[in-house]
Amino acid sequence: MASDSDGAAVWGALGSGFRDRVAVVTGAAGGIGLETATALHEHGARVVLLDRNAPLLERSAAALPGAVAMPVDITDAARVAEVFAEIAERYGPVDHLVHAAAVITARPLLEQDAEHWHRVLDVNLVGTFSVVRAALAQMVARGSGTIVAVASDAGFRGGGGLIADAAYAASKAGVLSLVKSVAREFAGRGVRINALVPGPTDTPLHDGVPDELKQRIAAGLPMGRMGRPDDMAAAILFLSSPAAPFVYGTALDVDGGSMLR
Repeated sequence: MASDSDGAAVWGALGSGFRDRVAVVTGAAGGIGLETATALHEHGARVVLLDRNAPLLERSAAALPGAVAMPVDITDAARVAEVFAEIAERYGPVDHLVHAAAVITARPLLEQDAEHWHRVLDVNLVGTFSVVRAALAQMVARGSGTIVAVASDAGFRGGGGLIADAAYAASKAGVLSLVKSVAREFAGRGVRINALVPGPTDTPLHDGVPDELKQRIAAGLPMGRMGRPDDMAAAILFLSSPAAPFVYGTALDVDGGSMLR
């Protein structure tokens, strides 16, 4: 995993707490989800990869010996509950949840309709609720576990920009609020939940964005480049690890200084 810093050394210091733990990663067929699943696998976690793209998910899991691929559409709340029950039965209760599944859209507001909003919110917000609820039930029953939900800086600053529209921004603002709400309601129950807030990140979700536009976005960031999936995976591992025992209910910006603008 390429990185400006020695990410492997950092992960080595944090990763001992993942050995033999059951880690579920959504959106794991590619991008931030796959990079995080790979990092957890490298540190000995028993990784379960979830994604709706079954063929790509199977190929991704095949590169991680012992990892399990379970195709699921997170907009189907009943199926999400079934999958998490199956995970607990086959592998044990979930110790770590990384929720990275999402869709990103960049449509001008006057070209959006109710169908567009429902689709984006069903995946990004309602899907987050379904996944978090399913994992949380197992963690609360056991009195331990960690959850990291991937949000976006668009949830703070709003959409209508070059690569994120109002529907996407609203959905990610909802994710941030959901994380805070869960943290308040379940304080003292042994479960830590936090949000990761990426800035502009070059993932497969942006495959349709022209390189020239990506270069313009990168030039406007203080660090001079867009984020990468391994940047996000390193932060997620920190939030999920024993190295962050007092990090709770927070939204961690990993954005190359984007919020400074």
